[in-house]
Amino acid sequence: MYESFFNLACSPFQNTPNPRFFYETEQHREALAKLEYTVRNRRGFALITGEIGSGKTTLIRTLMRRLGSDARIAIVNNTRVSSEQLLRLICQELGVEVGPEKDKSVLIAQIKRFVEHQAAVGRNVVIIIDEGQCLSIDEFEEIRLLTNLESETEKLVQLLILGQPELRNTLRHPRLAPLIQRICMYCHLQPMGFTDMTRYIAFRLVRAGKGRPNVDFSREALQMIYQYTKGIPRLVNLCCDNALLAGYSNDTKLIDSGIVRRAISQMMPNFEGQMTDIVEEWPVQNQEIEDGRRI
Repeated sequence: MYESFFNLACSPFQNTPNPRFFYETEQHREALAKLEYTVRNRRGFALITGEIGSGKTTLIRTLMRRLGSDARIAIVNNTRVSSEQLLRLICQELGVEVGPEKDKSVLIAQIKRFVEHQAAVGRNVVIIIDEGQCLSIDEFEEIRLLTNLESETEKLVQLLILGQPELRNTLRHPRLAPLIQRICMYCHLQPMGFTDMTRYIAFRLVRAGKGRPNVDFSREALQMIYQYTKGIPRLVNLCCDNALLAGYSNDTKLIDSGIVRRAISQMMPNFEGQMTDIVEEWPVQNQEIEDGRRI
């Protein structure tokens, strides 16, 4: 709707895990490198946690693009299932044909035959489980059986689990100690600091631009965005998308604090009064923010 007004080829702040818009902060670059190393060197089991909207899924989608045809990948997003259903979802994603039998040992045997064949032709098998915090202890124990699929020299299944911070509490359960011992790489994604957030916004605008984007964010606007979003990418996207729409509606290519205030007030319903009243109390003038801390 506003793309041509700002000289953009597409919307720069869509909340979809598009690898084209993957912005490599230092921690995201490190996490991506570790994940790729885990898969290509067949290390077995990696764990990524982060707050809602911190970029976990986009990170994984970027990894999948890098791996390309070198890997057969199963990505499971629905984790509110039984342990048997989880194994069936993995089979379905990998293209492993399974019958109506409910014996989990049969399902694991079929997965084993599949991964052994893939290893023989030099291809990695990667199982990615998103929303891992929803898995039960029993389901994690089924997953542990998959990490037992190995040759004398390497793991045949590369297991990547993503989840919100509470996933760490689940994994502390005594029954999961054998699984914890198999984790070869763990990374927790923190929200972006102010500097990274401003670069993130600029990066996405350039990526979406037909040439040079015809839009500017004032420093006060960026400060307000950071105060509201705390540097969480999903909220930054939502805030910036609404700000561009508000700028377009007001026929201005300068996104200032007033435009951002209006955008934030329209982002979520407030049933206890005007959201704008809350936003206007925020002190954004004569304020410096650096590395995510107010100074």
